[in-house]
Amino acid sequence: MSDKEILGLQDQRFAAMTGRDYGKLAVLVHDDLVYTHSHSGVDGKASWLESMTSGKVFYKATKLSERKVRRYGEVALLTGTGVLDVEVGGQPKTMRLRFLEAWTRTPQGWKFVAWQSTSIPA
Repeated sequence: MSDKEILGLQDQRFAAMTGRDYGKLAVLVHDDLVYTHSHSGVDGKASWLESMTSGKVFYKATKLSERKVRRYGEVALLTGTGVLDVEVGGQPKTMRLRFLEAWTRTPQGWKFVAWQSTSIPA
């Protein structure tokens, strides 16, 4: 898979999040997901998806930049920065982040398996 295709998977993931297409999102996510938030909280697949399906968290818009793909066999790492407009518990929040995202090849195709983000100070 090319770097462009890996970036396309990330684009699909964020489009599913902002479009509230949680069925599509669930297909893209690995069962062993480790999602580490910028506030240091950690979610697995079920709890991360539940935070969105319950309405607790709603990703309204995302803008990613400085994206770079690094491939290591069956794993692709994406790094970059992003501005995410999110609603958490009904409160709007804009997050400026630096991220590391991992995808791995499985028999069912490439799956999103890890996220780690750090806040960028204003």
